[in-house]
Amino acid sequence: MIGAVKFTVSAHTTASCEDVIDVLSEWKSLPEYWHGMREISQSNGGMFKVRFAFPGEGKMSYFCDQESMYCTENYHSGPFTGFKKIQIYENNNGSTITVKWDIHLSFRLLILKRFLTRHFQQGTENALSRIILEAESRIKVTQ
Repeated sequence: MIGAVKFTVSAHTTASCEDVIDVLSEWKSLPEYWHGMREISQSNGGMFKVRFAFPGEGKMSYFCDQESMYCTENYHSGPFTGFKKIQIYENNNGSTITVKWDIHLSFRLLILKRFLTRHFQQGTENALSRIILEAESRIKVTQ
C-alpha cells in the first residue's frame, strides 16, 4: 500500500520480562518513553486520546497482556491508523523487546513517508533505550 509503514526494531535488556511489562503496562507513562506522544488521556469506552509531538491528535486503544508479555497500541484515527505491537521474550540473561509497527499514513503525510519511517524507527530505538533504562533501574531497587 502507498501509505504503509512497516518495520520491526528489537533490543536486549538484563531486566526480566516481568520488569519490562510492568513499565509498559503503565499507560499514563507512555509519553515518558515514546516522545512522539505528547499527551495521553483516557476517553470513553476504553479508548485513549493522544496528542502527538507533531501537529495532530488521534484515538487509540491500548492493551497489555502480562501473561503473554505483549502490549498493543491500535490507532483508530488521526494522522495514521494501524498498530504498534511490543512483544517481550525471555532469554538466558534477561529479555528481548521487539516492537513491530504496521501503520498507514493519512493522505496529508504521504509526501513525508520516507522521512517519517526513518523518524519512527529512530524514535522506537530511543524509546526502547528509555524503557530498558527504567526496567533495569527497577531491578536494582528490588535487589
